[in-house]
Amino acid sequence: MRFSKAPVTLLVLIALSMFVVVGPPTISTHAQPPKADQAEAPRYSPELDQLRQQLAASGVVDVELAQAEYFTTAAGYQAATSQTIIANNRTHLLNSQFVENDPRRGGQSYITYVVDQSDGGALSITPSGVVVLPNSATEPAVDQSMATWGAVNCNGPGVVKGGDSGGNIDVIDNLVLGGAPGSPTADITHGGWLNPPFFNAIAPGGGSNILGVTFTFIFVGPGGPTDIDNNGLADVAFREIYYNRGFGWGTNGLAPNVDVQSVATHEAGHAFGLAHFGKVFLTKKGTTISDIKYAPRAMMNAVYISPFRELTGTDNGSFCQIWANSH
Repeated sequence: MRFSKAPVTLLVLIALSMFVVVGPPTISTHAQPPKADQAEAPRYSPELDQLRQQLAASGVVDVELAQAEYFTTAAGYQAATSQTIIANNRTHLLNSQFVENDPRRGGQSYITYVVDQSDGGALSITPSGVVVLPNSATEPAVDQSMATWGAVNCNGPGVVKGGDSGGNIDVIDNLVLGGAPGSPTADITHGGWLNPPFFNAIAPGGGSNILGVTFTFIFVGPGGPTDIDNNGLADVAFREIYYNRGFGWGTNGLAPNVDVQSVATHEAGHAFGLAHFGKVFLTKKGTTISDIKYAPRAMMNAVYISPFRELTGTDNGSFCQIWANSH
């Protein structure tokens, strides 16, 4: 859809964590981590920068990996460490958004998405053991997550699902796991469930605590990131979302599994342009559910503790601030 391709490197493995999870991080290539009582600030990620350079080395010239936001378990959450990472410490991008009717994305006013069915097999914890949760079970939950944002009543963009072509339709998984980057067919690609080493390659120890991650790719020209609508933000080319197969996942909202729809809705929020917000803090040492507090509780809090599928007023307000003028 948007560029050319080329080869990279490989790692694969499998593990299963069984505890209730918390939180999202974003990784980027610049900035200092925030203090515990401050809003989240992006930080530079050498791991993400390496992936950015690999993409450029593959021959891609019009698109660049800019940043990533990730959702973590309670054990992985650290208030003083940003969960938003950036990949280029020279650009110092703090934000980027889709441009409505961008001719480089086909000129449409709506947002398209696709679910990569080749990586749909999550793992689920049952009384009889660990079983595969097939794409036929997880995809409806992902669809509902997209519909949740599409239903926000503020003249937001239409949300249109495309079919999986069966080809290589995502970029980051191949950069990390070895192979040529694919060619995206939608604005937002839910890339499926990948094994923990993929997340270790994004952030140290990521395979043990990252639940989901959203990658942002921006358009670039001879002078760097483009801004064709002159809003001071980089123009998004496409976004990709991945989920960690090292955790137990479920669609019924019951422990000990992580709720697919809750995490997918959070990550879809990033894909639509929302950042993390609200304070998340521990009332005492430990990571039990009762120790973790939100101010305020919202879908886009940086930590996942338990199933939470509803958008709050803060979520709706942030979405509408981005999309209220769409047609």
